[in-house]
Amino acid sequence: MPTYRGDDYPDGSSRRERYGRLRSRLWSERASFDAHWRDLGDFLMPRRTRFFAQDRNRGDKRNQNIIDSTGRFSARTLSSGLHAGLTSPARPWLKLTTPDAKLAKQPDVKAWLHEVTQRLLTLFATTNLYNALPTVYMDLGIFGTGAMSILQDSRDLFRAYAYPIGSYALGLDHRGIVTTFCRDYELTVRQVVEEFGVQPGGRHINWSGISSTVKNLWDRGDYEESVQVTWLTMPNELADRTRMGARYLPFTSCHWETGSQEKQFLKESGFETFPVMAPRWDVTDGDSYATDCPGMTALGDVRQLQIEQKRKGQAIAKMVDPALVGPSSLRTQKTSLLPGDITYADTREGMQGLRAIHEVALNLEHLGRDIAEVQYRIQRAFYEDLFLMLARSDDQRGSQPVTAREIDERHEEKLLALGPVLERTNDELLDPLVDRVYKLMELNHLLPDIPQALDGVALKVEYISILAQAQKLVGVAAQDRFLQSTLPLVEQYPQVRHKVNIMAVVDNYADMLGVDPSLVVPTDVATANYQAEQQAAAEVQKSEATKNYADAAQKASQAPVTGDSMLARIVSNAQQQAGAQPVGG
Repeated sequence: MPTYRGDDYPDGSSRRERYGRLRSRLWSERASFDAHWRDLGDFLMPRRTRFFAQDRNRGDKRNQNIIDSTGRFSARTLSSGLHAGLTSPARPWLKLTTPDAKLAKQPDVKAWLHEVTQRLLTLFATTNLYNALPTVYMDLGIFGTGAMSILQDSRDLFRAYAYPIGSYALGLDHRGIVTTFCRDYELTVRQVVEEFGVQPGGRHINWSGISSTVKNLWDRGDYEESVQVTWLTMPNELADRTRMGARYLPFTSCHWETGSQEKQFLKESGFETFPVMAPRWDVTDGDSYATDCPGMTALGDVRQLQIEQKRKGQAIAKMVDPALVGPSSLRTQKTSLLPGDITYADTREGMQGLRAIHEVALNLEHLGRDIAEVQYRIQRAFYEDLFLMLARSDDQRGSQPVTAREIDERHEEKLLALGPVLERTNDELLDPLVDRVYKLMELNHLLPDIPQALDGVALKVEYISILAQAQKLVGVAAQDRFLQSTLPLVEQYPQVRHKVNIMAVVDNYADMLGVDPSLVVPTDVATANYQAEQQAAAEVQKSEATKNYADAAQKASQAPVTGDSMLARIVSNAQQQAGAQPVGG
C-alpha cells in the first residue's frame, strides 16, 4: 500500500480532509442502527444514548416510556453479574502463562508469570477500570455493542473511558476486528485550550492547532462556550519503525474541531497498540455492530409489558373512580364524591341520582398472570435466572438445602447458553485490555526482569474468573468422577494404583482452579521430598530392627543354658551334631 506524507495525496487533499470524509462515511454506515438503539434506550436506559455531541449535560425527563422497570432491573443484574463473574475486583480473574505448558511449569518462569499477574491486578485496582467495566457490560447487554478506551494518564498509568452508544462509529479490518474508532464529543473552550494548547509547564499556549474561532472566544473570555471535537484512531498509513516520534507508531490518533474548515489538527499522535476495546454480543458476518443481544431479544416483551401495565392501571382507575351519570338537575347543585359526604337532589322517576355510567368489574387475575409471564421472558433474556440462580434456588426449595452437585449441574446447564458470549467477550474486550495494559507497563519499565527462557516467547492470558472457572469445572468434575471410580478398584486390585499419576492430578486441580503457583510444590521437588522421606523411614526401620536384634542377643547371652530350657535344648542339639556331651548331663 502506498504511503503519503502530509498533503501529497494524488488528489491534492490533506490528511485532515481525508479523515473528515472517513468520519462521514463511518457515520453513514452506522445510521441504520440509530433508530433501533433509540428504541432500546427509550425503554431500557434512556440516559445512556448520545446521538448528538450537544446532548451533554441534558437533564430533561427521558423516562416517559417506562412504566414497569423489570427490563432495567434485569439489565442491571446482567451488568453486575458479568462484572462479578468475569472481572471481579475482589478476586483474581486472570493469570499469564505460555503456549508451551512445559515451559510455563519451570519454577523461575512460573514465579515471573505470577509476579506480573499480581502487578496487573494491582494496577487494575488502583485505577478507574472497575468503574468503567460495568458500564461497558451494560451497553453490551442492552445495545449489543460497547466501547472503552485505555489511555495514558498524568496521575495514574492509565485511565479507562466508557463511551455512550451513538457517540462513536466503528470500522473493521480484513479480519473482522475493530481497528478504527471515531468519536464526536463536546468540550468547552477552556477544556480545548487546556488539553490541546497549554505547553508543558503551563505558562505558554500553542495556538497552531486551535482554530481562530476558538482563539477569539478565549480572548473574549467565553471560556464555557461549547466546541465540538472529533477523535479518530486507526491503523497508521504513516507507520514507520525506522523513524522516531509518535506520528509514526502503528496506530494514529488525530483530534480536530468538527465544524472547522481549517486543515490543522488539534493534536496528532499515535499508539503502539489499539487503545479501544469494542466488544459485541453477537455479530453477523461483515457487520461492524452487534445484531443480537439480550436487549434486542427482550425489546418486544418490554414494549408489551409497558402497554399491559398501562391497561392494568386504567382498569383499576375505572373501578376505583368510574365515570358517572346523573340527572340534569344536578348540574347546578353541589355534588361530592368524598367518603361520608352527601349530595341533595330531587330525582325523577327512573333516575336514582349519581351512578356509574357503566359497570366495571374486571378480573385482573388473567392480566396479572400474563404480566408475570412477560416479566419472566425479559428476565430470561437477560440471563437473570443464571446470575440469581443461587438466591432463587433457596426461595423455590424453602428450607431444603441445595446440594453442591445440583448447583454444579445448574451452572453447567446455564453456561451452555452463555459460553459463546464469554468467548467473544474474552476475544474483543479482555484480551485487548490485558495486552494494552501490559504494553503500557513494558513501556514504563514496570515489569520485573524477564527470565531467559521467556526471551522471544509470546505470552498467553488464561482467565480464572468465576464464570471461567465454572466452565472449567466441567473438567474438574470429570477428574473427580475418574478418581471416585478408580478408588474402589484399588481396594480390589491394588496394582491399579500404579495407573494414576497423583502428582499430575494435583497439578491439574491447581491449574483449573487458578491456585497461586507458590502454594503447589513442583513435581520434581515433591518427588525428591517423597524419596527422602521414604529413605528416612527405611533408615528408622533398619535402626529399630538392629536395636531389636541387639536386645535379643543381649538377653540370649544372659539366659541360663542348664535345665530344660529352650536355649539348653538348642545348645544340646548343636553339641550332639558336633559329637560333644550334652550340657548338664
